[in-house]
Amino acid sequence: MFHMEAFSSSLTTGTAQAFQQLNYVNVGNIIPPLNNGLNIPNQLRYLHSVFPLGVSMTMCRPQTPAFLPWPYWTLGPVNRGTTFESPPRVWDFSRNPIALNPTDELDIFAAQNSGGAETDYVAVNMSDGQLVAAPQGRMFTVHGTAAVTLNASAWTTVSWTFDQTIPSGRYAIIGGRCFAAHGKFWRIIPTEAPNYRPGGHMVQTYDALDAHGQRGWDYLGQTGQNWGVWVYTNSYIMPQCELFSTSADTAEEIFFDMVLVGPPTAIQGI
Repeated sequence: MFHMEAFSSSLTTGTAQAFQQLNYVNVGNIIPPLNNGLNIPNQLRYLHSVFPLGVSMTMCRPQTPAFLPWPYWTLGPVNRGTTFESPPRVWDFSRNPIALNPTDELDIFAAQNSGGAETDYVAVNMSDGQLVAAPQGRMFTVHGTAAVTLNASAWTTVSWTFDQTIPSGRYAIIGGRCFAAHGKFWRIIPTEAPNYRPGGHMVQTYDALDAHGQRGWDYLGQTGQNWGVWVYTNSYIMPQCELFSTSADTAEEIFFDMVLVGPPTAIQGI
């Protein structure tokens, strides 16, 4: 089980080594804030992955007391530009997630060397430390579209119209890809409890690569290094997503990598 949250701030004139704090995005957060960071919950007390992005970002640094007395982790390379690079620079700890202390504050700092102010972005996936392996079975990818006007620098809920219906059943979503012209991050709204929302980075061009672990299988057709099961869902109620964009985009696309795991479960109350 893992869950994504975002951080963003305008960083003042900086140099390559001068770290400044990014603020936890307080619109649409699920994990409670603590000062300018997030309050690490007991259920999600591991750092799963980090997604740094900024036009002139040079480094990214998660900070929390659990890292001490060793130095805070300084992450580089990062994605320099308005889009995630291809291949993307994503720090993936999912196979050996970093243990944190529940109720501590997790802060994100970054450095940039533009010579002027710029807004930078970092998303993190928090996890319970368990990676639920993708089930055996026939994998496939379903594609959907939407025409929702996204809110700038906030999470926006998006419902999808899929190209094809899928056979009746219960499915595991084991990866995905999301496209919008100015999209940064995306996360799935689960149709089953708990309400934690696993996510990844977005792409802004059709030929951009996804983070290796983010897909059920990579562009070489390989499996086994993905992030396992994101959520379970039924054919009769496909998940919505939340998208984090920097502009009021009006066209979005989704790709869900899925595996059939069994017959559909009954709608609650019926």
